[in-house]
Amino acid sequence: MKFRKCVTANATLLLLLGSLITTPASAQFAEDALRFSLFNLPVGARALGMGNVSIGLADDYAGLFTNPAGLASVRSYEFSAGLSNSAFDNDVAFYGVSTQSSNRSTNLNNLGLIYPIATKRGSLTFAFGYGRVASYTGSAAFEGFNPYSSIVEALTPNVNLNSMSASARRELLENNIPFQIYLADTVSGRLYPNVYDSVQQNGSVLEGGGMNNWSLGGAIDIAKDLALGFSVNILSGTYSYDRLYTESDLRNVYRYDPPFDFDQFRYQSTINSDISGYNLLIGLMYRKQGKFGIGMTVRTPTYYDVSEKYRDFGSSRFDNGDRYELDLPGATEYSIRTPLVLGAGASFHVGEWLIFAGDAEYTDWTELEFTNDNPDLISENRVIRDIFQATTNLRGGAELTLWRWDLKLRGGVVYNPSPYKGDPKDYNQLYYTAGLGLMVDYNVSINAGYATGTWKTFRDNYSIAGFPQASRTNESVNSSTFNVTLSYRF
Repeated sequence: MKFRKCVTANATLLLLLGSLITTPASAQFAEDALRFSLFNLPVGARALGMGNVSIGLADDYAGLFTNPAGLASVRSYEFSAGLSNSAFDNDVAFYGVSTQSSNRSTNLNNLGLIYPIATKRGSLTFAFGYGRVASYTGSAAFEGFNPYSSIVEALTPNVNLNSMSASARRELLENNIPFQIYLADTVSGRLYPNVYDSVQQNGSVLEGGGMNNWSLGGAIDIAKDLALGFSVNILSGTYSYDRLYTESDLRNVYRYDPPFDFDQFRYQSTINSDISGYNLLIGLMYRKQGKFGIGMTVRTPTYYDVSEKYRDFGSSRFDNGDRYELDLPGATEYSIRTPLVLGAGASFHVGEWLIFAGDAEYTDWTELEFTNDNPDLISENRVIRDIFQATTNLRGGAELTLWRWDLKLRGGVVYNPSPYKGDPKDYNQLYYTAGLGLMVDYNVSINAGYATGTWKTFRDNYSIAGFPQASRTNESVNSSTFNVTLSYRF
């Protein structure tokens, strides 16, 4: 079972974690619903270089994914293609030991076409194609001596076996890893761990995958200088999670007769999710060509279906040479509805050589929910309302045109507040961006953008009743994205 960020002061969450920890790993937690709701990867290098601003600008292919009303200002056919590279670096502190880890991924960022229709008045433009809107690339690694707790205790439920039916008791014990590999035993009708504390803990986590957006949309002038746009978005993606966790008797604390001669516990959890969903993006754009633009957007809730395969594997080793193992595979399906997202943005032109732009997006994360008719997931919806809050993401950027060299220089900043209630300020994400654009000839341009962001977070490897921070890592994250996009207008 994986435990990531949680608000440990919330008793409901702790009870839920305790009820689920005896089952194989699955991704039905508030954090996982949040992950699939975040579009954290900009489409197109120009927007990335300007701090991912686009709602009030949106005059290229990227507007299909941010404010399709901006497509009305494009009067030429445009083909766009781009690649992005995502990097994730993590410095993890655990019981006085700092460990660094990293992960990288390269993917197609965008591929599509803008198709304007000849009109006598106003504008009518269509666009369709692909955009990579989220990357799940992540990593963490830690090591240290924990004198206070063991994951064996967290994986051993404190239940009265005598109060259970014979079939329920048999099912619990057959699927409990510590019991099956002799790290826990039954005493007087209860299940007790044989390992409590004073263990060396090592772990590594690798995350991968991302979200792909297949979009068809268009824009039309509904009044002078006022455009209405829409895009229908079909989403598909994958998510992978692989955690290898080890506890060992580094200081020879467990040196008694079997089964109290514990030497090592190895615990691996994997999750592979296939995700599909859909939403609708509606936008307005009021523009004065070469002067300013003002945009507004509404992104409907995204409806996701998630199909997931998971596996828990545990093995134990003892001083006398005994070894045991248990493999618990499984599969599940669940559905998610994300919150409505409201956006507004503006851009201002200073002559023909300088553009300033800014965006704001509002999301009430308490509206995020699992939509399955499942008691555990309904309980998790209550957790979502308790631990999440509304946020307003802020973005700003500028573009400077150097006509002499046919060069555009860009820069920007992105501020994403944490959706978790009570997080300190350094848990908010802050990105700085830079980019440039070069006109190869009259029709062809190459754009490059780079963003680097930092924030802090934590991860709970497990939680024990009365001791929620039993094995917590404190993490300092640096995430960066590099994007190159080729555009051809004809």
